[in-house]
Amino acid sequence: MLVEILLTLVLALVWVGLTGELTLATFVVGLLLGVIIINLFGKRTLRVLNLNIRHIFPLIQLFFIFLFELLMANLTVLAKVFSPKLNIKPGIIKVPVEVEGPFWITALANMITLTPGTLTVEVSPDNKYFYVHCLNIDNEDSIVSDIKGTFEKKIQEVYKP
Repeated sequence: MLVEILLTLVLALVWVGLTGELTLATFVVGLLLGVIIINLFGKRTLRVLNLNIRHIFPLIQLFFIFLFELLMANLTVLAKVFSPKLNIKPGIIKVPVEVEGPFWITALANMITLTPGTLTVEVSPDNKYFYVHCLNIDNEDSIVSDIKGTFEKKIQEVYKP
């Protein structure tokens, strides 16, 4: 119940941010939309994911880690694009994955894809590997350890009981 209330408040704040107006009416509309969204989609998802209050802090950390990685990747791609000589080595690497469950595998694949310069091309049939296209492969082991040490590590903290 507490998780549903917190998610409703987060959705209300997201609505306020999207509208750009910090008024009581906007916040109330955000709360109503949050309640509707949680009732339509959230309860089943929360049951399936087995999320509770102890998962909130790791989820918030995951969100900010993703934002930081998104910012850093944008700056890296921007520097590559505006450099006088386009010095890139694109390619596809194989990333071993330890995350379990279709929701979390999809979340990890999407986080990789949403980060500029990387794209999850394929997930192996046994869900043990991702094939990731990278804009610049200087050190394959470094890219794999970055993915595993940031997104995957925090996702595992979130879904572990």
